[in-house]
Amino acid sequence: MKTVRPKPLSPPLHTPALTPEEGFVLSRIDGRISMHDLVAITGIDEERVEEIVNKLALQGAVAIDVDDTSDTASLADFAMALGMDASASGEPTKASTDEPKEYRSNYPPPVMTRDEDEVAAESERFVDASVMAETAIDESALESDAGDAEDSSDVKTNIRNYRNIYATRFRMLSTDERVSAARTSTITDLFALCFDPEPRVVSAVLENASFGLDHARLIALHHRTSTGLEMVSRNAQILRDALVERRLLRNPQCGETVLTRIITPKNVFQTYKIAIDRDVPELTRVKSRGHLRKKFTTASPADRADFVIRTEGRCLALLSGCTFDAKTTAILCGRTHASVLFVQNIAKFPAAPPQLLAHLVKQPFVRKIAPLRKMLLQHPNMPGEVKRQF
Repeated sequence: MKTVRPKPLSPPLHTPALTPEEGFVLSRIDGRISMHDLVAITGIDEERVEEIVNKLALQGAVAIDVDDTSDTASLADFAMALGMDASASGEPTKASTDEPKEYRSNYPPPVMTRDEDEVAAESERFVDASVMAETAIDESALESDAGDAEDSSDVKTNIRNYRNIYATRFRMLSTDERVSAARTSTITDLFALCFDPEPRVVSAVLENASFGLDHARLIALHHRTSTGLEMVSRNAQILRDALVERRLLRNPQCGETVLTRIITPKNVFQTYKIAIDRDVPELTRVKSRGHLRKKFTTASPADRADFVIRTEGRCLALLSGCTFDAKTTAILCGRTHASVLFVQNIAKFPAAPPQLLAHLVKQPFVRKIAPLRKMLLQHPNMPGEVKRQF
């Protein structure tokens, strides 16, 4: 039984450049894993792995060992394992030694008289190729992470640089001088002035011709006056940016005006997500719950029913004082419910309509769960005739 095990060698001179895929395969070859293991580790098709290993062997980058657990082994068998012509080997079909058989191409062997500096230089080339391959494999993950500017190390470094610029060049100036600089500065200085705590300076930054979305994001994250944040929220185009919106909501100084401008174009479910966001300050969440109740009251019956079902009734804990109209109740009663959490939340809602309670208690899965049925029957709005049936 034969096992093909590629083994890395010192790279020869004048080796052609490797593709990222070839470099990735080469980086996983350590002389211990077999071709089968190499396919499993890299996730590349077996035929493609064999083709790459063949190419690396012809270039003198790897040597290929065949471990034979039987008494004899042949190069012809090995050539067949690699998909090569067995007749082209020109070697005997049997070997009389127990040592691993090493296959090399017909190309001249690499010159071994190089000094250590040359060997080190060539080795670095192969290491760089491996790194490039791993970078190419993880490129998609890096692109997805780069979409969140708050988690980018480069952005954090730039923020520290802008803070240092502001501390060394602008902090000691008077307010009027900083306002004047904010109107005329460009690029780096304008970013630095986004950290100014004075609303007048923020207003001057907004008036600058070089002002852009990145400046608005910095102000939304780091400014600590409600007046300055309100100035940023006046621009509807800037407010539509998801990162500006998230940073304004998470800013402790987000006022009622800014919150209203953010929530007004949103539907009831999007408002609910803001009201339960743990990253949003508690005061902002309390204010958003008032907007949630208003939106629930003015929403269409279909939107109300969809909202309650979509959240499995969790939203009812924030809708104190709200009720279901007849059409919303009819939509909910017209559906078959199989969620225990939904039934529990309806049973805990003081304004649950009697028709919906009677509909839920008759659901097949509720009949099988005695504690759940008991919760519904104990609700003060449960019709008397339904209680007498149980």
